[in-house]
Amino acid sequence: MKYFKRHEVNYALILPVFLLFLLSIAVQYGASVLDGIDPGPVVVRQLFFCIIAAIALFAGSLLSTTFLLRFSGIFYVLSLGLMTLLYWFYDPVMFELTHTKRWIRIGRFTLQPSEIMKLAFVLFMVYLTLLYEKRQIQRTIKSDCFYILKIVLYSLPTFLLMYMQRDFGTSLVFIVMLGALFVISGVHWKLLTVIFTVLAVVGGLLLLLVFTDWGNTMLFRLHFKPYQLDRVKAWADPFAYQDSIAYQQVQSMWAIGSGGLLGASDTHIPVYVPVRESDMIFTVIGESFGFLGSSLVIFLYFYLIYQIIFAALRTNNKASVYLSITFVFGLVFQIFENIGAAIGLLPLTGIPLPFLSQGGTSLIAVGLSLGIIFGLEKAYAPKKTFPIN
Repeated sequence: MKYFKRHEVNYALILPVFLLFLLSIAVQYGASVLDGIDPGPVVVRQLFFCIIAAIALFAGSLLSTTFLLRFSGIFYVLSLGLMTLLYWFYDPVMFELTHTKRWIRIGRFTLQPSEIMKLAFVLFMVYLTLLYEKRQIQRTIKSDCFYILKIVLYSLPTFLLMYMQRDFGTSLVFIVMLGALFVISGVHWKLLTVIFTVLAVVGGLLLLLVFTDWGNTMLFRLHFKPYQLDRVKAWADPFAYQDSIAYQQVQSMWAIGSGGLLGASDTHIPVYVPVRESDMIFTVIGESFGFLGSSLVIFLYFYLIYQIIFAALRTNNKASVYLSITFVFGLVFQIFENIGAAIGLLPLTGIPLPFLSQGGTSLIAVGLSLGIIFGLEKAYAPKKTFPIN
């Protein structure tokens, strides 16, 4: 029983979560109406996943940080095993639609293991970080180098599976979370400078390869697909490709723009947007509620993020802070990338908008992650910074 705990309800944190659950049902209803689909089954399905996510949130809040970190290695290995199963038990329907093996079909539902991996990845990397800090009394550049090397080696199976599944967008989420963990854990600034410089150079080189014929040939040899390169080209000059590779992004911008300040009128003819219910769910908000509604949704996200950070800092517990900040940066990146892609600011990567995009696995995984944050131990004693004894 020591791994379970009782705690007071943090109403300031549960409020934005509850509102986002309600909003997810509303926008899925709106997406089905705009696409001319019967909204009944869509709403029931979304409501079902919201209830499961709420149960996962409650269950996660009962688990102590000690328990989660102590068994994070097992959780990580199991998540890797689940992702490996995709090569034999992938969903053939989704494979036909996306030409990728990212989903496992279980009856009428699909499971996306990479969403579960996000939580397992954060827990295990935070555990390794805390273990390093506990054993390394005097941190140096050399010791930080070995720490980073260890993290990279343990992360390698995840990135290898992401690469084999051609899930570049989710890979970026993992990279952002690792970067946040390195910064918050106090890795030496010289090493951080080298890491971020290397990433910037690699990013610039990839852009160069995308916009040159010889670069495209090289990327194809590395198993990049034409649609992945097309997304970057479409982002660079969307209206030049509005009838081909940039069709989805241009339609998204038209849909959001048609909402005006307060949303489109009842006589408005909906703008068709491919995959509106998933990657482009923000277009439903922009078209239906306009600039004001879109701003309120973004404010709601940032209020949630503020409450997560505030809850972590109140614990005065290093493990809690590391878990929360790493998770928050992954969440912020997904929000920024999805909305940025919808308005043409960033290229499309297929990253869902947390809570609102269609996808039960993502919603449940976010619910479980938030549950863990809800249940963070109130360890106010400064000496209690490492929960593993």
